[in-house]
Amino acid sequence: MMALANPIVKIVYQRQAFDSAAVQMVSSVLVAYSLGMFPSVGRQILTRVCYALNDAKTPFRISGFNILLNVGLDYLLVKSFGMSGLVFASMGVNLIAGGMLLIYLNRQLEGLAWREWSLPILSLIAASAVTGFTAWVTSWGIARIWQTEGLVFDLVQLSVSTIVGLIVFAVIVAILRIREAGLLFARLRR
Repeated sequence: MMALANPIVKIVYQRQAFDSAAVQMVSSVLVAYSLGMFPSVGRQILTRVCYALNDAKTPFRISGFNILLNVGLDYLLVKSFGMSGLVFASMGVNLIAGGMLLIYLNRQLEGLAWREWSLPILSLIAASAVTGFTAWVTSWGIARIWQTEGLVFDLVQLSVSTIVGLIVFAVIVAILRIREAGLLFARLRR
């Protein structure tokens, strides 16, 4: 989403008064939101782990603290980064909440499998970065070759870039032999 923010926003929104300046502004917010997805999803998963351990109080307390923290960060970061500051504030709050939940779960479960988790997570982050770069280069190359504007161009640019990125990601994940990806591929084959 970060690599293809511009074509995504153009396809979804660019009509009438929503001009190229608006596309640029919304694309930058989409990039910021894309950065914040990992901490947000991670926090949600850790909260569900607490629920599975029959503990709803700890996530509730952490959320209460983080609501107050979010208000302060919103105020400070909107002044510095404009509307993207809201996204950065949410990302910071999710990182802090996730960290607090990890510390709590590490104590509750008498240790977490940090070594087992770190290599697959870092591998997926690296694979995502390579995929994003590949999709961006593909999108840029199509724009350089085609040199046109319009919905058909935007759809082709986004579709081809996405497909190339997904193929690159699948190849990298297959090479890395990440167990969870293997389970997903097996389900898709069925």
